[in-house]
Amino acid sequence: MAVTSDISAMKKNILISIIIFSVFIGWANLSYADNSKKAEGYIRKAQTASSSDEAYDYVHRALLLYQADYENDPLNIQALLGLSKTNQMIGDRPEAKLYVLKAYNMDPSDPKLQKTMGDFYYSFQEYSTAIEYYKLALSSGYLEDYETNLQAAKCFEKLGDSHNAETYYRVTSYINPKSKAARKKINEFDSAKHKDIEKESDKLKYKYLFKDKPAQEEEKKENEIKELIESINGTL
Repeated sequence: MAVTSDISAMKKNILISIIIFSVFIGWANLSYADNSKKAEGYIRKAQTASSSDEAYDYVHRALLLYQADYENDPLNIQALLGLSKTNQMIGDRPEAKLYVLKAYNMDPSDPKLQKTMGDFYYSFQEYSTAIEYYKLALSSGYLEDYETNLQAAKCFEKLGDSHNAETYYRVTSYINPKSKAARKKINEFDSAKHKDIEKESDKLKYKYLFKDKPAQEEEKKENEIKELIESINGTL
């Protein structure tokens, strides 16, 4: 009877432990979700703040929330990306890069993280590096992603590669026909092409009008000489 009683008590204790652990995990996940939601709210407020001091205060609050989540779970990708974003917003590029790399290295094949890396380098005008990450994202599952194609187009444009820029703007417009940004750029490319065609046409016209000018002048000169010779012969 004593043994049976001990087993029952042990089972009861294990069950209680499981329940407590489950509640703790649920609370922790809820806490992470709440912190993330609050942090995102602070970032939105920072973007519409009336002064730089007010904006900094909101960003700092968001940073502290992401920091708390990261300390509770160093593998929390959302917290890492949040820390990267908030540090970037307050101008601490080394810290921002540290956290975004930590997130990326957890799953380098994730197109979302690849695009995030591209966005990070784009924000610091490192377009050659940014485009490499955008290409990775496109080849890893984001081929039809509007934002990734748009950012790739912008990168190529910044790098002076108008051919690839136009290609990606057209892909972007195909994915989202309502995209004003893509349509505006496509119109600019079409307009530039039209002007180039007009220039080439003008060059051809100019070349056509004046290509025989030396020959015409030479022929005229020959005729004048012939007339002069004839006039001289007529007087002899």
